Amino acid sequence: MRKILVFFIFLIGTTAVVNAQTGTPAEGRLVVPSVPFFVPHWYVRAQGGAAYDVGEAKFTQLVSPALQLSLGYKFNEYFGLRGSLSGLWARNRYAYPEAKYNWNFIQPALDAELDLTNLILGWEEDRPTSLYAFAGVGVAYSFNNDDAEEADKRFGIDFQKLWRDYRWNPVVRAGLGVDYSITDEIAIGAEVNANMLPDHFNSKIGKRDNRDWHFNALVGVKFTIGKSHGRTEPVYETITTVTPPPPAPVHDTVFVDVPIEKISFNVNIQFLINQSIIRSNQIPKLRRLINYLNEHPRAFIRLSGYADRDTGTPEINMRLSRERAQAVSEYLMDEGIQEWRIRRFAKGDRVQPFDIPEDNRVCICFVYDPDNPVPMPY
Repeated sequence: MRKILVFFIFLIGTTAVVNAQTGTPAEGRLVVPSVPFFVPHWYVRAQGGAAYDVGEAKFTQLVSPALQLSLGYKFNEYFGLRGSLSGLWARNRYAYPEAKYNWNFIQPALDAELDLTNLILGWEEDRPTSLYAFAGVGVAYSFNNDDAEEADKRFGIDFQKLWRDYRWNPVVRAGLGVDYSITDEIAIGAEVNANMLPDHFNSKIGKRDNRDWHFNALVGVKFTIGKSHGRTEPVYETITTVTPPPPAPVHDTVFVDVPIEKISFNVNIQFLINQSIIRSNQIPKLRRLINYLNEHPRAFIRLSGYADRDTGTPEINMRLSRERAQAVSEYLMDEGIQEWRIRRFAKGDRVQPFDIPEDNRVCICFVYDPDNPVPMPY
C-alpha cells in the first residue's frame, strides 16, 4: 500500500512538472494563436478508367479503356488551372450491315477548376474531401482509323464522314470530380467528364448531323507538389525587464532627463499599422536629426514610442510602441550616435498625442540641447 501511495505522489509531481514546462512558453502570455492558411501549389493527377462514345449499339459495345494525366496549379482556395492529356482508343459500331471498329486518339486540353467544397463551406486545413467542377477546351488528334476504312471497303458501308490517316477535332468539355486526402501529399479520387466534338469524330453522321459525344469515368491518384497549407507563428506578450542605462562616460556635462516642456525640438517618425519598420520616406527626417546631433555633441535624445488605440490590444500596442522606439534607436546607433545619448520609452496606447488615430503610430524623437534651451521649430 505504501509503495502504491509513493507511486501516485511521484506521478502527480511528474505531471505538474511537465505541465509547468509545456503550459506557457518563456516568451509570455499567448496573445494571437497560430492560424492555418492556404498555400498555392502544383499537383499531378494520374487516372484510368472507361470511356463511352455515343452510337447505335448497346452500351457495353461502345465502352473502351481510357487514361488521363493532368498537371495543375491551385492559385487560391477556390480556383485553379490544369493541363491534361487523355485518350487511348475509342469504339463504335455501324448498325446495318453490322460492323464494329476502333480508332486511336490523344486529347490535350486546358481546364479551369473550381473547388466547390471550399466555395460552399469555406477552406479548412484538415478537411479530407474536396468536390470540384471543371470546364475547358482542347483538341482531339485522331489516328489509325483502319477498321472503319476496312469495313467501308468490305461491306460497302457508306461512312458519310469517314476520315483517313488522321484528323484534328476541337473539343469542349466539362465534368465533376472528388478527391479524398490520405496524407498532405497524396489523395485518391474519381472524375466524370463529357467531351463534345464535331460529327466527324466517329466517321458517322449523327441523328442531328452536328455533334459527337465522348464520356469518361476515371479513378486515380493526386500528388501534391510542395506544401498546400501552413500556419502562422503564434504571438506572445513580450515580458521584458528594465535594466538601468550604463553609466555616462566622463564628460564636462552630466546628461539627465528633463521635463518634456524643455525640449529644444522634436521629430515624428511615422509607421504603418502593426509595423515597426522604418519606411524610406522617413529617412530624410532621421538624417536631419543625425546631422544635428553630430553638430551638437552636448545634445541628447529621448525616443517615445506610441501605438494607435483603435487597433490591437493594449498588450500588443505596448509591444509595438517598444519596437518602434527600438527601431529608431538602432538606426541612430548604426549611424554613429552613441547609445548613452539615447533614452527609450514605450507609451503603448495609454497616451494618444494626436487627434487623428493614424498619427499615433509614431515614435516622437525629443531633442534636449543645453546649448539651445529655448524650443525651436525643426
